[in-house]
Amino acid sequence: MRDLERRSGVGRETIRYYIGLGLLPEPARPKPNVADYSEEHVTRLAAIKRLQDERYLPLSFIKTLLDRPSHGEMEPIPGFEALLGPRLGFAPGGPPVPLAEAATAAGLEVAEIETLIEGGVLFAVETREGRALAPLDLAVARAWGRVRAAGYTPETGFFAQDAHIYAEVLTPMVRREVERFYTRVTGGRTAEEAAALAQAGVEDVNALIMARRRRCIRRLVAELGGPAQSA
Repeated sequence: MRDLERRSGVGRETIRYYIGLGLLPEPARPKPNVADYSEEHVTRLAAIKRLQDERYLPLSFIKTLLDRPSHGEMEPIPGFEALLGPRLGFAPGGPPVPLAEAATAAGLEVAEIETLIEGGVLFAVETREGRALAPLDLAVARAWGRVRAAGYTPETGFFAQDAHIYAEVLTPMVRREVERFYTRVTGGRTAEEAAALAQAGVEDVNALIMARRRRCIRRLVAELGGPAQSA
């Protein structure tokens, strides 16, 4: 027990509690008053700590994850990406578009496209003719072009660098979402079931984010001296 406490960083009372809940297997008992703990105990304790610290999961669900073949770890879901892509519209949609053509299609300058790439808003691919944008990135560029056309221009004090905040905020948020999805779904669903669940989650959470963003804007505008609004 002392060695297990040292290696896991978990106290013996907590270890005994986890054994009682079924989160950890009973130790081998070669003779009375002797308990031998294995590497499985060390591994499972590390997984429990990670899931608690990173995912804020209750112990009852952590046990469910640990009992799956993946043991609560992120693992690939064979066939998942191929099924999810068409559902979310990021299946292959044509060849990459050279930056000059992409800029024209989006109503932007090539230099602005380059700035968006530098900030992680867009991702370029290398082709024989040079750098280009894949269809999904071209859609992002077009969206930024519409922002520009609405009046958010350098003349009014808005620059391409302003779009970088979306990469800074969205990239870590989406990484956490995807890691959480893989941790909780891997080993528990088929690829078809996972794709259906992911599609529903993306669409519904997009609506949630939009509603929450509008609520934040309303509250912050009121704080900054906008017209008084009821809650």
